[in-house]
Amino acid sequence: MIKNKIIAMLAIIALLIMTVPVAVAEDSSDIVIIDSREKTTTLTRPAEHVAAFGAFATSTLVDIGFLDKAIIFDASSAYSKSGIIEVQNHSADKFITVSSTNKDFVVQTMMELADDGYWNKTTDVIFGYGYSTFNAMWTELEDLGFHVVTFYPTSYDGIVEVVADIESVVGADHSVSEQMVYVKEYIADTLLENGINETTEKVPALYASFSAGVLRLGNGGSIAVDFINFAGGFNVANDTSKTNPTYNVDYTAIIQLAPEIVLLDGYYTGSASEFAENLGNSDISVYKMNKTWNSYCPDAMTGLWTVAGWFYPEYFAGEAPVEEVDEEADNTMLYVGVGVGVIVLAAVAIFAMRKH
Repeated sequence: MIKNKIIAMLAIIALLIMTVPVAVAEDSSDIVIIDSREKTTTLTRPAEHVAAFGAFATSTLVDIGFLDKAIIFDASSAYSKSGIIEVQNHSADKFITVSSTNKDFVVQTMMELADDGYWNKTTDVIFGYGYSTFNAMWTELEDLGFHVVTFYPTSYDGIVEVVADIESVVGADHSVSEQMVYVKEYIADTLLENGINETTEKVPALYASFSAGVLRLGNGGSIAVDFINFAGGFNVANDTSKTNPTYNVDYTAIIQLAPEIVLLDGYYTGSASEFAENLGNSDISVYKMNKTWNSYCPDAMTGLWTVAGWFYPEYFAGEAPVEEVDEEADNTMLYVGVGVGVIVLAAVAIFAMRKH
């Protein structure tokens, strides 16, 4: 009899517990990041602080809502250079020039932050550019016990992975990187639904940039060329006989390739209309891209969506679409699971009490 009472009481207690919201335990698995140098960084929990050594990292932290974790920035992140409004009021001592020629001062600054208790070598992470000229600086910092994660993506998908890695390091959810994937897939699906899946149906386009005053065309292996491919364009500058991602030309070469649209690099000092005037062909439309679209941050999604709108304004107008989350379906599954548990426990309680 006493045993039955105990069973009934436990069942009722369990029933009450099942009807109260329960916090889900956090995933305790390690955070493992493999950077552009193939170096592996393992964290047992999200970083408390980060160094945003690159405007791409600062922009990403802004977009994912974790800028407050950055305690030092590369000088390129300063508002006067980057235009990132969120850092406009940060004091000058928060910024440092990160370069191979300024290596010793960067190392000294990081050591001072650690010695003064503002940096924990075990938990905190430096985000940096993956340029080979910086490798000696990153190696020295790592030899001193600092975590360094470098990035150097050459594709849209590579930028998505950078954003996802930064989200993981700081403990953010992956809503921003997942949104970047969603926009790419939305464009692809829309193009397919409208029968734009063959080369002859795509917009002939090319990517033009300048290096040391020399006009160059994007052949492949670059973020801007990915914009063309993923936005439903056909890269008429692609040349499989060339091993480099870009090659030098003059304006007549562009006319011979006969693109409908030229995507002009954002770092071109002139305007799109000036470039078009130099080109001298009114049949070719020239659009100048924003220079942040080629950086390693979520701005790449804006770039991809904008280029798709230039190619196909009838399909990709307005703001980029946002993936809808079916919260009702998720809640239904939760209610079903709880409901089943309630029914089972109630049955146990009733059975026990009836025996009593």
